[in-house]
Amino acid sequence: MYTTRTQHTKLASLIILALSLSACGGSSESDDGNDSPTTPVEQTDTTPNTFNFSAQNNVALSTQITSASITITGINTKTPISISGGEYAIDNGAFTSAQGEIENNQSIKVRLTSAEHYNKTTSATVTIGGVTSKFDVTTEQFGGVQVDINLDTKHSLNGFDSFDRQKYITIHATQTEPDWGENDGHSANAANKDPDLMLNFVNNYDVYYGRETGGNKWHLRNVQEDTSKPGFVDEASMAKRGSDTKWGYSNFSKKINQDARAAEDRGLDLIIGAQQHPYWPEGTLVNAIGSNDWAFSTTDTSAEPLGTATGHYLAHYLAKFFKQENDTQGQPKPKYFEIMNEPLYDLTTVRSGSDRVDPATIFEFHNTVAAEIKKLPENSDILVGGYTVAFPDFDKDNFQRWFDRDKQFIDIAGANMDFYSIHLYDFPCFRNSERYRKGANAEATMDMMEHYSRIATGTMKPYVISEYGAAIHCLNKAGWSPERNTYQLRAVNSLLMQFLERPDVIAKTIPFIVVKAEWGRTDYPYGPRLMIQEFEKTGDPTQTDWVYSDLVKFYQLWSNVNGTRVDSKSSDLDIQVDAYVEGKKAYVILNNLEFDDANIKLNTLGLNGNQVASVKIKHLETLAGAEMQSNLTTLDSQTLPESVTLGKEATMIIEIAYTQDVQISEEVEEKKYYATEYLKTIEADTQIEYTINDVAIDTNGEAVLRIAVGRDHGLSLTPSVKVNGTQVEIPNDFRGYNQQQGSTMTGRDNFFGVLEIPVDYALLQASNKISLTFADDGGRVASASLQVFNSSKQLTRSF
Repeated sequence: MYTTRTQHTKLASLIILALSLSACGGSSESDDGNDSPTTPVEQTDTTPNTFNFSAQNNVALSTQITSASITITGINTKTPISISGGEYAIDNGAFTSAQGEIENNQSIKVRLTSAEHYNKTTSATVTIGGVTSKFDVTTEQFGGVQVDINLDTKHSLNGFDSFDRQKYITIHATQTEPDWGENDGHSANAANKDPDLMLNFVNNYDVYYGRETGGNKWHLRNVQEDTSKPGFVDEASMAKRGSDTKWGYSNFSKKINQDARAAEDRGLDLIIGAQQHPYWPEGTLVNAIGSNDWAFSTTDTSAEPLGTATGHYLAHYLAKFFKQENDTQGQPKPKYFEIMNEPLYDLTTVRSGSDRVDPATIFEFHNTVAAEIKKLPENSDILVGGYTVAFPDFDKDNFQRWFDRDKQFIDIAGANMDFYSIHLYDFPCFRNSERYRKGANAEATMDMMEHYSRIATGTMKPYVISEYGAAIHCLNKAGWSPERNTYQLRAVNSLLMQFLERPDVIAKTIPFIVVKAEWGRTDYPYGPRLMIQEFEKTGDPTQTDWVYSDLVKFYQLWSNVNGTRVDSKSSDLDIQVDAYVEGKKAYVILNNLEFDDANIKLNTLGLNGNQVASVKIKHLETLAGAEMQSNLTTLDSQTLPESVTLGKEATMIIEIAYTQDVQISEEVEEKKYYATEYLKTIEADTQIEYTINDVAIDTNGEAVLRIAVGRDHGLSLTPSVKVNGTQVEIPNDFRGYNQQQGSTMTGRDNFFGVLEIPVDYALLQASNKISLTFADDGGRVASASLQVFNSSKQLTRSF
């Protein structure tokens, strides 16, 4: 028979009592010699019967939790009671943590405060007469998104491992932009609220200059045609104008000129570009100052291919108007030259009949212009590229757009380009639809272009993303509004997070945010402006000073981010995450592609005892209300919260200061491997096969199979997938929305996006066979690649 320790104790007491009675004959003799019965004296018993409190699980965080009431038995006198880790109450009395006394058959209940962290147990221990019992309370599991940040593990991609502000934190302007000035025609004859606008903007927010496409056209009006070679610029005229321009840059003394020279280190990798008019050779006059107007030669022969005259002018512009190696004066030369800005939209898409220009002709023009620019040794270090595609809708008409345009460009001109130039825009309100690039669509666009470039040219030319953001068609004929800026901020932040994942192939990114853009004013002011006049916000027509629009919040949000990229991963593709470490600082960046708020648990790992000193959380979100507007809040704290709530389509940057430098001792080396073939037609129940070769495998790592798919809505996006003969599980989610339905309106015409499929690292081989089988007909698989993360240690994952 099983007995408890308390029962053993009581049994021993009875045995001792019985032996005591036996030793004196079991009876007592009275003084008068008569025998009489004796009443035994009851022994004091302060050892209760075993008592237990039922544990409680899945309780809320930081909440007072009370146990069920239990009754104490087995004692016969007042007995001491004490508690650690909580409070107790006897017979529904007041709760206390002080030592007290309890009697037999009295009830007791216990309460404590649950842990402030998820899935953590806290306990209160009650002791009565030497017998103890615990009340255990365990908090709920986290129901949102898990984000892991391994702060001790560098994340490199083909040698790129740092946050490059010059590449990413830019503005679509240069230091010589006249918009930075005030009280002139470029500023509606109004003053800047900040008289040191340009220098304070770039220095306070650590911003770099990006791009201009108008200067070369302005100078063209001031040079002469070569009288001996009609349709070509006069080289002597170019040399004279260029020399004067360089002298003016270095010597003009107006404040705007002094500021430009003071900030020229912010513009050492500028993009210069040309427009269609008057550079496309079709007889458009250059609008020369004076009476002798002229147009570029339209000759197209083997000796003078179409575009030779245009290339000749642009070559001399780049060589003569910027500071060369032995010059003492002039603006630093640009790093990139875009041959033409969005040429196909103007020359092909909106034209018809004999006016429509065949894309192949435009791509041959690119070859000609590039060759002319590179003829001059002064231009040997300037990178030339194109075709600056406005709408990279590769999947349009079941990929016919790809064959007609983008594939042709790579086939015809790819080998002669130093970079590819593209523009990526969200269309958040276009013909009652929400057509977003951000998310899976942008991934598919870039993967397909990279894949085919490697097949066709043997390499991936770097991207110059010279414009990105949001084109807001529903506000085309409206002035400034917080709503307009909100759409733009959402797009810029989401797309930038995706660009940060490709530092090895992205050379430069520029959000399409211009300064004042009085040059673009029609009946309405231009849209994506950094600066607006104060009355546009207040409605008071007397307040004409130039002040920041809400677009400045992009730069305020990102103002401090820097450092070495470290490993980070989200359990949900719709929560984009990136992280950087610089000395004692860590920066964790979160972006929400969802149309709803998200709860995110932060798991900061690899700290090796390093403690948090302070935390700054910047949250750029959309405020609820009738009028859409963005709100940037900053929260300072001494502790890092275990979880945060990230607003819908919002971005959060968490800056964590530690007491010691964050030590980076491990590394994840990422590399992307593309299949030997790319675009393949989908047929029902027919296996599509790809081979991915030369994959480097280490002891530890992770892998993701990336499948870019273009299909009509309603068709399956979950094929059967095998990697080296082993079936892998297909997630039912991908980045961003499903492209069929937006937050309030319909989505894109069809789905074009990347399926990101986790693959067991142990399945990888040097040469890998990938097979896909769809259950239905229609569409194409555009690209297949393996994203491999070789790590120096087994990475810690919370999901």
